[in-house]
Amino acid sequence: MLPDENDSRFQELTGGGFHFDCNPDVPCFGQCCRRLNLVLTPYDVLRLKQRLGLSADEFIDRHTIVENGQNGWPMPRLAMSDTPEKTCPFLQDGGGCGVYEDRPGACRTYPLGRATKGGQGGGPTEESWFLVREDHCRGFDKGSDWTPETWTKDQGLEAYNSVNDLFLPIISRQTSSPSPEIAAKKMQMFFMACYNLDQFRKFVTQSSLTNMVKLPQARLEAMEENDLQLLKFAFEWLRFSMFGDKTLTLKPEFANRRP
Repeated sequence: MLPDENDSRFQELTGGGFHFDCNPDVPCFGQCCRRLNLVLTPYDVLRLKQRLGLSADEFIDRHTIVENGQNGWPMPRLAMSDTPEKTCPFLQDGGGCGVYEDRPGACRTYPLGRATKGGQGGGPTEESWFLVREDHCRGFDKGSDWTPETWTKDQGLEAYNSVNDLFLPIISRQTSSPSPEIAAKKMQMFFMACYNLDQFRKFVTQSSLTNMVKLPQARLEAMEENDLQLLKFAFEWLRFSMFGDKTLTLKPEFANRRP
């Protein structure tokens, strides 16, 4: 997605690099962890629920507010703490992050923004970067030298971007439905597959789905134990079932009907 070109906080990074540091010695340390409007991606939820030792249901109930996001898809927003400053629930005393190793992708990317175009048939077809300069942030005053590439590596963003790029072909489109009831069922399937892997695993194992599509046994076994592998399958399933993308292949005996 592209930022609002009329928002003065966003500055296109057209070439070269930028200067930035964020650590306890920066006067504004922790100020950016307040009153956030932070939409969580499926991979964010996967990492955070595992970090906190919570089920998907528990994490969604305790730490998110579910709202309609891009193109009407239901997406969870991180709920701020019930304090006057509305801080992030994971902000520790002194400004440190209590889930730093598994913090959301948006937190890792800041003060950069990653804008993407395309993606309906696969990953993003274009990528560009911009700086987010907010009035409170002093990280630019005496910063180290960075490029988008070195910042991405330093902040561990490769894994986040690669999984989020698989999510892009879904949320960048709208799904048409002949009735409100069917539309509601599609939204429920989307949310379960993307954000409640515990329930989606039950759906996969207890339905005829895996008997209908061609999947190597090794992949089936990996999906039973590995949430990331299951999430990648969930993206393929949603594209296949909702948009007709050829992300999965039906077995010959089911080739004339869709699951």
